[in-house]
Amino acid sequence: MTSRRVAVVGAGITGLTLGYRLRERGLSPVVLESAAEVGGHVKTIVEDGFVVEGGPNGFLDREPAVPRLVADVGLTASLVDASPESARRFILDGGKLWQVPQSPGTLLRFGAMSLAGRLRVVLEPFARRARSGQEETVFDFARRRIGREGAEVLVDTAVSGISAGDSRRLSAPAQFPLMIEMEREHGSLLRAMIARRRRGVGAPKLKSFDGGMHVLVDGLAKTLGGAIRVSAGVASLTRDGSTWRLALASGETVEADVLALACGAAPAARILRPFDPSLAAALDRIEAAPVAVSAFAFPQEAVKRPLDGYGYLVTRAAGLATLGVLWESSLFPGRAPAGTALLRVMMGGSRAPEVAALDAAAAESQALAEMRDILGLTGEPSRRWRFPERGAIAQYTLGHVGRVGEIRALAARHPGLVLCGTSYDGVSFGAAVASAEKTAEMLRGQ
Repeated sequence: MTSRRVAVVGAGITGLTLGYRLRERGLSPVVLESAAEVGGHVKTIVEDGFVVEGGPNGFLDREPAVPRLVADVGLTASLVDASPESARRFILDGGKLWQVPQSPGTLLRFGAMSLAGRLRVVLEPFARRARSGQEETVFDFARRRIGREGAEVLVDTAVSGISAGDSRRLSAPAQFPLMIEMEREHGSLLRAMIARRRRGVGAPKLKSFDGGMHVLVDGLAKTLGGAIRVSAGVASLTRDGSTWRLALASGETVEADVLALACGAAPAARILRPFDPSLAAALDRIEAAPVAVSAFAFPQEAVKRPLDGYGYLVTRAAGLATLGVLWESSLFPGRAPAGTALLRVMMGGSRAPEVAALDAAAAESQALAEMRDILGLTGEPSRRWRFPERGAIAQYTLGHVGRVGEIRALAARHPGLVLCGTSYDGVSFGAAVASAEKTAEMLRGQ
């Protein structure tokens, strides 16, 4: 294994983690990135006392792969916990912000749902189980467990904020395997949560770094050093015997015994299409939803609504292009100068994909218009940040697990070809790291 050459395509968090773990195992991988900088969806701007995220603003510590990686890179001291107020989250419905219930008592006072809808949620332990072998959408799973209104107001809204997707199309076992496991083992999500608490399993904690999420990206990049090549997109791919030959847009050629595609399904399909059209076609069946991100700074006195929580997500019924607004200056320390509110807006997704194609001025105008009355904003922002690279979040629609199985079976016809990342194994930051670590371990065993 130690003599094999490995080319990793993609220098997002998955590709960087994979490169780091392979080097740790004695290899000298080359990590190829088509963009001019590493990080992929992780984008952090640090300027004039602001720390502004364009992608994930943190990670949940329930996935052990991330804290382990952070410790190995020597960055544990840079970790920061989200404020206690971040547990307080809101839903925008009917032009009003409602605090998401955190207990049965607060659920009964949750005015975004009717009394009948709230009572139906409370009756979750008595809901029928799923039919054996049936794949449900996230919405159908939630409707069966907590009723239609709970599925629409609570679950569909959360799914739009997490994955920018439509809960009526996403696969429950692919998107939320833990929920399926909880129901299978305990017959009820509520009973499962009670059992977890009795075992001492608390709620996961949201963490980030003192300088934003790019701290980890920078730490990995520093360790990998010259193994990373940016502005190095793959123009074509051929194979000569057991050797992969990657012709780069720069005119260089990279040869490898192992080719690890740690990019998204769409760029992987583009690279593989001339080489294996059937594998590329299978990759094309993994959808993605575009997301536009903007951030704004306001003087604290220009925001009339107290920013006393994580932020808010928007129900489908509200009819807005906004998926959610994060109150970044309230989440982690040091995100904005004193006396300044930092707000970040996510728009588009499967709900309004056309919004992600708007130019910067139009997107910012719509983002401000849709939150101005909700937060009582007065005047114009003192600072603005637009992340022009439209993010795209993989959509685990019905049949996703089978599609991934087909993709990996097709890839297995080509020894030395592996695929990893959020297009396949989970869309969260933690899932991206875990996918890379699993791939590194698999390659070590070959």
